[in-house]
Order: sequence, then structure tokens, then C-alpha cells
Amino acid sequence: MQHILLPTDHSETSFKAARFAIDTFGVDDTRYTLVNAYLRPSFDHAFLPDMGPKADRDSMNGLRRMERKCRKYAGKMKLAKVSRSAQLVDVLNDLISQRQADLIVMGTQGEGNYGTVGRNASAVVLGANAPVITVPSQREPARIERILLAQDGEPIDPVALAPLLTLAKRFDAEVIVMHVRREALDLAAPVDRKAIGAVLFGIRHTYVNVQGDEVAHAVDEMARGGRVQLVAILHRKRGFWSGLFHASTAKRMALHTALPVLVMRQ
Repeated sequence: MQHILLPTDHSETSFKAARFAIDTFGVDDTRYTLVNAYLRPSFDHAFLPDMGPKADRDSMNGLRRMERKCRKYAGKMKLAKVSRSAQLVDVLNDLISQRQADLIVMGTQGEGNYGTVGRNASAVVLGANAPVITVPSQREPARIERILLAQDGEPIDPVALAPLLTLAKRFDAEVIVMHVRREALDLAAPVDRKAIGAVLFGIRHTYVNVQGDEVAHAVDEMARGGRVQLVAILHRKRGFWSGLFHASTAKRMALHTALPVLVMRQ
């Protein structure tokens, strides 16, 4: 049985991400954990009440409300709650190591929708020790029929690609392999289709090429045309994608307002 972590700030965006997870992975063979991380005030003042207990109560009350919404939406399901005072990515990594979580599903924006990719989402995408799916608040429900895999030309570890393979097989989805090159001159370089085909054995897949600085535009065009319903990226700590979720880059990536993004670790 797989275990999915659902970070929440009690916002409608985080509930939309939870609904995506439930719709995508179901409740029969999946258990979920709602996670709220918060920071207590770091100062005390004689004329101010102790804000620590209030922050604790607000966190738990918000989790209870989110739990009720999820259970009302999904019916019977295995759902736990975790409330901790710490940075979100640290809480998630601790839970991943303790409870053997398989995946994180979260919204791209927090309460108030400040910025295309919220600070928490960026921190989790770059620092979590498990695959992450970010779900934009503007995303409309749609069956996953085509998945875009952005490939930087480096060798692919089949183990790292496991979440993508699971989804492709679950929905009988086609995988579009977008081969990304840093410069236009590199576009003529051959793609190791034999190796990629071996990893995607049994899954329908096609190939497209795109220059690195145009990847956001190319993905956005596919999203607008309804050609793909999910974007998948292999995140390498020192690779081409290490800066993909930087705030300045995210502002240019309209895909974050349209499509869920699966970020896998290699």
C-alpha cells in the first residue's frame, strides 16, 4: 500500500491538490497523511499573550477541517494528520524517513496565492527526499491521457522514473519525451531512444525536441492545446533542472498555472 503526504495550509488550493491525489491514486490501496507545518513566534513580550499555544490550536483545528473535507469528498479512506512547528520540507523529510512515504502531493500556491510557485512548493520540490507532484490552483479535473517527460539527455535511472511509469500504466497514458538541449546546435545530437524505449517498455511514447531556453514556452503551448495533462521532470541536484523552479524562472512558466508537475529524484 502506497503512502502519500498531503501538505496543507488549510487553503482551497491545498484541498484541490488533495482532491487530485484522491482522484489519481484512489483510496483502496493508498493511505494519506495531511501535514501542516508552522512556525511559532520567536519572541515574547510582557504585554502580549503567549502565541505558541494558539498556533498549535490553529494548526490542529485547520487539519480537522481539512480532514472532514477530504472524507466528505472521498468517503471511506485511510487518512492521518500531522501538525508540527518546523519548516515544511524538514517535517516532510522526517515523515518520509519514519513512515516510508512514497510521494508528496501539494498545491503550487499557498494562502493568498502569492507568486506562481509558492516558497513552500519551491523548497519541497528542491529539497524533499521523495517525488513531488505540484498541483496549480487553476487546474481543472481531466483524465491523464498524455504525460510530457522533459528529458535533458542524461541517462535515466528506471527506479527514479517509477512514479511516472506507475501513472502511465494506471491510465494507459502516452508519454511524450521532450528532449531538451541547452543550445540550438545540440538539437542535431542523437537521442538515445533505445535506452529510453527500454525504460518505457510497454508504454506508448513519442519524441519531440526543444531548445533549453524555450522549454517553458513549448510546454505551455502543449498545455493550452490540451495535448498533455501532466508534466514530469527528473530533478538532478547539479543538472540542467536545478534552477527550473527558481522564482524568476517560474514567472515565465505559465505551465504552473495550468498543469500538475511531477518532479522525480535522480
